[in-house]
Amino acid sequence: MRIVWEIIEYLVCFVETYIAYKVLEIFFPARNSRKKQKEMIILALVGAVVTRICNQISLFSYFTIFISVFYSSVSGMYIYRAKCIQVLSIISFYGLCLCGLDFLVMTTISSFYKDIDMLNYLLMEMSSLRIGVIFFTKILWVAIYLVLKKYLKKISFTIKGTYAALLTSVIGFCGFIFLAEQAMQIFNYTVPWVWFMFICILVLIVLVFYFMIEQQKEKTALSFMEMQSRLLEDKYKTLNDVYMENAKLYHDLNNHLNTLYQLLEEKQGEAAKAYIKEISKPILKLSKTIWTGVDVVDVIINSKLEKMEQLGIEADINVEYPSECNITPNDMCTILSNLLDNAIEAAAETEQKGCVCLTVRRINYLLLIKVTNPCSEHIKSFEDIPKTTKANKNLHGWGLRSVRDTVEKYSGTLECGAQDGVFTVKIMMQWEKKAKIV
Repeated sequence: MRIVWEIIEYLVCFVETYIAYKVLEIFFPARNSRKKQKEMIILALVGAVVTRICNQISLFSYFTIFISVFYSSVSGMYIYRAKCIQVLSIISFYGLCLCGLDFLVMTTISSFYKDIDMLNYLLMEMSSLRIGVIFFTKILWVAIYLVLKKYLKKISFTIKGTYAALLTSVIGFCGFIFLAEQAMQIFNYTVPWVWFMFICILVLIVLVFYFMIEQQKEKTALSFMEMQSRLLEDKYKTLNDVYMENAKLYHDLNNHLNTLYQLLEEKQGEAAKAYIKEISKPILKLSKTIWTGVDVVDVIINSKLEKMEQLGIEADINVEYPSECNITPNDMCTILSNLLDNAIEAAAETEQKGCVCLTVRRINYLLLIKVTNPCSEHIKSFEDIPKTTKANKNLHGWGLRSVRDTVEKYSGTLECGAQDGVFTVKIMMQWEKKAKIV
């Protein structure tokens, strides 16, 4: 029978660690999910072994809790390549909630037995009752995880939020240790209610975090909409100018042909050549456009080239875009317009202006986009995407965020880097051929 108990204890430890990894997965989505799942299972099995070794000394100890939190944090950082402080804050709060639930269930069971020593018996002695209690607790814990999973996805950790969560966990563990010691020494029938209040406080903290983040998201969304409306207004103005210029060119084409016919009729060959040279200027200007085969995208690239020419910035454009691609023109415009706008603005602020390079290449079913531009030397390193250098932090700095969100729609990645005064953005996206409508 003891072997069965040991196996169940081992499975319980495995579930605790595995659910911890699944919680981390909500905040740090894995790119190679199949590989990550294998790593999670293997490391959860190892974590269960580590916990069971600690339990051989004592079935309940604060040292075991510390080791479990430490192991889950280190292994979680390895799996998701996330920051130490973020993983530690999440795992610490996870462990605090788990311990609180364990004690709530155990103190409730102890109060039903009306035995003041029952709590110590459940904590310190291997028995069928203990196995039943922890098995029930873990089923309840898995159910709570499944219910809260969709709500946890809405929580995003800022630097302040991360430190606040870690501080809450530290204070919470101090309160947990105090209440646990009191319950084990002087147990009475009000103890379950104390632990119930402890759980309620933890839930309240989570709700406060949730609503604060939602409120911040609403403010951010309003700022983003204001910024987006300005960008759309600028883009529509640019498109309108280009189309108006083309419309004027085609409208005047008939008059140009009539004029040329009259000059040739009058045998004024030199005058006809000069006239052709003059009217060819806008046509030559259009012929320099880098075509992707998508009209809207081509207009965006052409307008940015014209802007670079006006600012005295050199351009190096190389585009190989797949035909019948499932990447929508709107998404490509979002990516290219934001990247080129940022590149042009950064290059214009440098003394030498330099050259803005855009490269688009397809390798099988991967689309690679690379944009480089000169930048200030003080930009050295950063994580994820660089912070905006503009005064209004709410209305600016959204360009690369918008690009990143668009790229992630196509299971893509975005990398930014600055070295030797050159800022580089690299994008890799998956694309598919459009399904033909029969």
